[in-house]
Amino acid sequence: MTGPFNRRRAAAAAAAAITASALVATAPPASAEAAPIPPEVNLNDCPALSELPEGADPNFWLCSVVVITGGRLQFGNIDQQIDKPLALTYANGFDPVTLEQKFVFRPLKGEPLKVPGGVLGIPGSDVLPFLELHAQSQLAGDPQVSPEDDPNIAYRMRLKIKNINPLLGDTCYVGSDKDPITLNLTFGTTNPPAPNKPITGRGIEPHPDDPTVFTSTVVDNAFSVPKSTGCGPWGLLNGIADFRAGLPAKAGTSTAVFETMAKFRGYSETSAFTSLAKLRAAQSKIETKAEQAR
Repeated sequence: MTGPFNRRRAAAAAAAAITASALVATAPPASAEAAPIPPEVNLNDCPALSELPEGADPNFWLCSVVVITGGRLQFGNIDQQIDKPLALTYANGFDPVTLEQKFVFRPLKGEPLKVPGGVLGIPGSDVLPFLELHAQSQLAGDPQVSPEDDPNIAYRMRLKIKNINPLLGDTCYVGSDKDPITLNLTFGTTNPPAPNKPITGRGIEPHPDDPTVFTSTVVDNAFSVPKSTGCGPWGLLNGIADFRAGLPAKAGTSTAVFETMAKFRGYSETSAFTSLAKLRAAQSKIETKAEQAR
C-alpha cells in the first residue's frame, strides 16, 4: 500500500533529481557541434557523504559538476575569451520528510586567464611579466540552481574577479562578497536594458562522445559590474584599474556567454538519479500528480 509518507518520499526523490539536474530535466534540446570533453568534466571533487548535512539520506542526494569550457565575458574595456575550463562541483538533495532542499558547494576551480593587452590595455605591451594581467573568477557567495524567483534562470552566480599583477598587489578585485558581479544565466532569451539587445542560449543535449555528459550554452547580458577594490597599497590604484577596465559598467553594456558541459551522479546506486530516463520519468510523474491535484 502507498501511504502519504511514501508518496512524499517518492516525490522528494524525483524533485531532487529534477532540481539538482535542472540542466537536463528542464532545458529544451538543441543541436550544435560539440567540442571535445576536457578532463575537468569529472566528479572527483564531489563532497564526501560525511560532508553532507547531518542526517542526509544518500538516496535523495546528487553530485553535479558544471564546467565552463568556452565562451566569453565582456564588460567595460574587457572582452575576455574563456580558453581554460572553469569547474563548479556541488551536491544537493532533499529532506524526504520536509522536502527542504540543501546544497554543498565547492569553490570554483580553474587556471587564471591571461587578459589581452595586460595592465596597460595595449596589444603587445604585455611582453614583460610585470605588465601581464591575469584574471581569476571566484565565488562571492553560494550560487543558486534554478532559483525559485525566476524559472528562466538556470544558474545565478555571484562572482568576484581577482586581478593578478605584481603592481596591483594580492587583493585587487572586480566585485566583492558585498558587491558581487551577479550573473543570471539562462538557456533561453535575455531581456536586457539598452543598448544591449536580447541574446539566446542553447538548450542541453547529450554529448555525442559520451551520453552522460551534457552540453549547453548559458547567457546573460543584463548585469552590471562594480568598481575595483583593493588594488595597490591602501587601494591607491583602484582608479587606474577602473580606467583600464572601463568600470563601473552599467547594466545592459556587458555580456556573458558560457559554453558548458555537465555531468552528475547519485550518492546511492538505488537513488532516483541513476539515468536520464529516470529523471524524465520522475518529471513526468510529478507533472501528472500536479495536474490531478488541480
